[in-house]
Amino acid sequence: MAALRTNLDKSPTLARKLADLPQRPGCYLYRDEGGNLLYVGKAKVLRNRVKSYFQQKHLDAKTRRLVARIWDVELIVCETELEALILENNLIKEHWPPFNILLKDDKSYPYVKLTWKEAFPKVYVTRKVRKDGSLYFGPFFPASTAYRTAELVYRFFQIRDCDIEIDGKRGRACLKYQLHRCTAPCIAAVGQEAYREQAKEARLFLEGKRDELKARLEVAMWKAAEAAAYEQAAQHRDALQQVDAWFTRQKAASADLDDTDVYGSAVLDGRACVHRLMLREGRMVGRQEYLLDDIETFDGAVLAQVIQRVYSADPVPAKLLVEIEPEEGDLLREWLSGLRGTKARIHVPQKGEKVDLLAMAQENARLALERKFEPARLNEAVLEGLQAFLGLSHLPRRLECFDISHGQGREVVASCVVFSDGVPDKARYRRFKMSNEQNDDFANMFEAVTRRYKRMRDEGQEFPNLVIIDGGLGQLHAAEAALKELGLEHLELASLAKKEELVFRPASSEPLKIPKSSPVLQLLQRIRDEAHRFAITYHRALRAKRTLQTELTQIPGIGPATAKKLLQTFGSVTRVREAVEADLVQAIGPSASQKVLAWQTGQAPEGE
Repeated sequence: MAALRTNLDKSPTLARKLADLPQRPGCYLYRDEGGNLLYVGKAKVLRNRVKSYFQQKHLDAKTRRLVARIWDVELIVCETELEALILENNLIKEHWPPFNILLKDDKSYPYVKLTWKEAFPKVYVTRKVRKDGSLYFGPFFPASTAYRTAELVYRFFQIRDCDIEIDGKRGRACLKYQLHRCTAPCIAAVGQEAYREQAKEARLFLEGKRDELKARLEVAMWKAAEAAAYEQAAQHRDALQQVDAWFTRQKAASADLDDTDVYGSAVLDGRACVHRLMLREGRMVGRQEYLLDDIETFDGAVLAQVIQRVYSADPVPAKLLVEIEPEEGDLLREWLSGLRGTKARIHVPQKGEKVDLLAMAQENARLALERKFEPARLNEAVLEGLQAFLGLSHLPRRLECFDISHGQGREVVASCVVFSDGVPDKARYRRFKMSNEQNDDFANMFEAVTRRYKRMRDEGQEFPNLVIIDGGLGQLHAAEAALKELGLEHLELASLAKKEELVFRPASSEPLKIPKSSPVLQLLQRIRDEAHRFAITYHRALRAKRTLQTELTQIPGIGPATAKKLLQTFGSVTRVREAVEADLVQAIGPSASQKVLAWQTGQAPEGE
């Protein structure tokens, strides 16, 4: 193992601070030479924890990179380790230090929110969970499930979703009242007490408490029937039937009715995926995936940080099922229980149904990693095949491809597209308008390659591993001559000719033929086709601009500026021909509009 690199002999304060560390709980903040925050951590004993970073033993690659950048350490002493944990979470959420575990989630899954503290609660879908006294149900996966659930709440229990102030003084209710999706407290069609009963039933439904909800609906149905409120009784009856049908469709995932989150992980090529299954009232209600970079092994320390990040934002369930005991598990349990308000458990299952749930989460994590990152492996294999086929000295991680496009020597353009690790890198695409319009693909290719790599050479940019030319030997030799003139003959070069899909190399006049089924040929075709698309799109845009502006500027008295306004307003010459006088006056004024009207009718403008 290489020696541990530190800045102890360079930073004027780091060594001094390390020699005077307190033996107290607290947080430590590592900063680089520019004062930028690198990492926030917490410790039961600051002296022991901070010093451990600067020892050779048991440091993974990521931690070694962190230590090499530490220039200063800032300490915040706390009374207890729990206080340090809470402070650490707050600091990470505020600053997002790059070396802390930062969960990447492709989606922010939605919740159904019930504004329980309001006099007239409302229900709607949201992706943000706040500590505002409201009740949040979810998250839902797929997202459409959240909207479907909210719609059932409106239909079954007629809860509002609007933001208007409820004072009962509005003149009339909205359409939802007519559709029986709201009981309209805004016009005092329902009192606060009765509306609160609706909200309680909606809450039971969202919490999945079927038996309690059914009992309430049955009581309400019979009360309405006894009071001869038959329409209301029918609504309760229909709700009973629909609730039964809804809960029957929900697949039970566990006989344990405690709210539970199950965490499974998988690691692939330095990346990790954590899959979280969410069970509420024994039913699977959603899942969530978190992606972690620069992870060699998924251990208890990483799991502890994942749990901290998740429940800094999300509600805490009664139980967590995990594959390994998290680091400082007792402290985590205390923190989670404080957030929840009641005891929260972290459990490593050993047998039975819970082990099956854990295996499901682990399998989902593995599949997610393969789905997201296996293409990178496949691309690498294709690039290795290309390297072997062409005999390249380096793996062609960066490919650049040129194509020429023109119409009989007019609007001559060139494109340069870039593929990085086998995928398009569109931010690096470039296009060129040739300085001399000529129907000479060889000369145009020479100019395009010269302009591209002269600039890269002069600016000290990194060159591609392979330059691909769309064409045969003639285009290839033109590009070769351009590189030689620039002193860049060391750049690897190849061309791909159409029809036969033959590959040419500068050192040989004999083409190479790749089997049509080969992924190597498919990669070359993909980059060639992309270069062609990019070039022809630019060519067509220039040709359209010339054609349209030329035709409009031929109108007597209409110059380039007015022609441009006409095109911007109407979009095409055909629409300019069809434009009425009022629209023309608004676009270019009365005087110029008369000239266009005369052109439309084939007459000369007045005064000419």
